[in-house]
Formats: sequence, structure tokens, C-alpha cells
Amino acid sequence: PNLPRRANEKSTALLLRRSALTMSRMNAGIKCGLMLANCALAIIALFTTLAAVLVLTGQWEDFDPETFQTFATWSLVIGVCLLMVTMLGCLGAINQIDRSSFCTGRMLLGYYQILIIVVLIVLVRLQVEGKNTLDSIEFTLDSDDTSLEYDKFEKIIAPKFNTNYFNDLCSEYPSSGWFFTWVDKKCPATMSSTQCTLGSDWEACDTSSNGSCPSENVCEVAMDNIDNNFNAGDLDNCAYQRCRFEVLTFILDEMEPVLEILETTVYILLAMIFLTCLLICYNPQDDDRKVLEKTGVLVEHAPRAKKKKPPSDNRRRSTQSSRPGSGHRNSRL
Repeated sequence: PNLPRRANEKSTALLLRRSALTMSRMNAGIKCGLMLANCALAIIALFTTLAAVLVLTGQWEDFDPETFQTFATWSLVIGVCLLMVTMLGCLGAINQIDRSSFCTGRMLLGYYQILIIVVLIVLVRLQVEGKNTLDSIEFTLDSDDTSLEYDKFEKIIAPKFNTNYFNDLCSEYPSSGWFFTWVDKKCPATMSSTQCTLGSDWEACDTSSNGSCPSENVCEVAMDNIDNNFNAGDLDNCAYQRCRFEVLTFILDEMEPVLEILETTVYILLAMIFLTCLLICYNPQDDDRKVLEKTGVLVEHAPRAKKKKPPSDNRRRSTQSSRPGSGHRNSRL
């Protein structure tokens, strides 16, 4: 009568063992996927850190020290933080089923997931701002209208471009020689360094006498009134207005790859959040006894208390003889 029951227990244990083995393999695959995602994120973080270092040590800083230093500093901080986050994720994945130490695998993965969500929110905000800026730039380029008013982004870069242009034009020793190299190559010839240079008279830097070149005095007045009265005719005396489309095209070409990298990073972070949830919810495989106990097939009864047996006659005699002053002394007497 017990044979069908034993066969049922064996088949149940076999099915549960196969299911546990499948879950274990699936967990190993998920862990491998999280490791690969961490490697990809670490590579992006390394490139971000390298780009920040290049900006800090290159000539971009000379063009606009405040903006590029801030950008490079934040990029460096984000790159280092991403590297630390990837290390935490790898450590949590390695100790996933550890439940004994102070920093268990689930705790590390939980902290890791919180940091990933914070980074995701920051990157999504940057991506939205960058996408809006690119859309505005594309609208300006597609309109092909120089009288179109400046947007928020152009109001930031136009004064910086004009200041750098007139400072280098009116300086015997330009701070960034690459800037005029780019201007001579990309911008109209009416603002080139060869046509608008003032020779050795650096102190009297006023190009208003040369009608074909930008005029700093007229440009300053036009930029001061840009919010109240956008006058394209007066702004034509500004270097940015004359090279507006060329500058926007350059910025568009430089920002598109950056936004693509941001978008890829966002997808990687979403995948990492999903994989981390799966790893947190995983429990290690139980042995056969635990599986049978959880399913109710095997019921463990409490052990019965053993009754004490009364001592036998021989044991009583040996106990009495071992007492001092008992049988042995009497026998000697």
C-alpha cells in the first residue's frame, strides 16, 4: 500500500528539483546580463571621465572657462559616480544569495537600484533639455531666416561668441588661436581675421570704420536691447549673427552623438533596474527534504520522549557494591 505513495513522493521531488534547476540557470543568466550591463555602463563612465579631462586640459576651456569648467566638472563627477555604482552592482550580484553577513546581497542590490534610479532621473532630465535645444536649433536652421529671434540657448551663447571674437581680434596675443582658425574656415569672409584685423593698433580696436567687418560698439548696444527690440540690422554688426547658422550647425553635429549616448545609457539603466528586481526576488534552491516539507509531502513529527527503564537487579548489586563501606569491607571481615 505504501508503494504508490513513495512513487508519488519521488515524482514530486523530481519535478521540484527540475524546476529549481531551471530557476537556478535562469538566475545565472540574469546575473550574467546584469554584469554585462554594468560593463557597458562602466565603459560609458570611462569615456565620460576621459572627455571631462580633455575639456579641462584642452583649448575648449579658453573659449568659455565658466561654462566648460562647470560642464567638465559635472561630467567628471557623473563619470566617477557611475563607476562606483557599477562596482556596487557587481558586488551585490556576486553576493546575491548571501544572507548571513551584515551587507547581504539583497541589501547591496537594493542600494544599487536606488542609485540607478537617481542616475536615471538625472539623465532623463538632461536628455529632455538637450532634445528641446536640438529641436529649437533645427527649427532655426530649417527656417533659413536671419531675422528670427534668438531662443533661450542662443541668448546664452551669442554674447560669449561675440566677446571671444572681439577679444581675440583686438588682442596682440589671442587666448585661443584655434577659435579664429575655426572662424576663418567656417564663417563668412566679411568677419575673417585677415580682413578685419587692425594691424598694430590694438588699443584702438574699433572696426566701425571698416563697414564690412563686425562692430563691437554697435553690437553691444544691439545685444543690450535684444529682449525689448530684436533688430537684425544692428545685430549684423555682431560676430555671432553673421556666423549664426554655421555655429548652430556645428553645435548640432556635436550634440547629436551626445544625445544618442544618453539615450543608450537610459535604456541600459532601465534594463539594469529590471534585472536587479529579478535578482532581489530570487531565493536559492532548497534541498529535497526542504522541498518535501514545504509541499507537505513530508511531515516531520516531534520526537517522542523516551521512557526511563527501571534498573535491573545486577545493576542494583553493582551500585551497592561500589558504595564505600558496603559489601567488600564486610567480605574481608
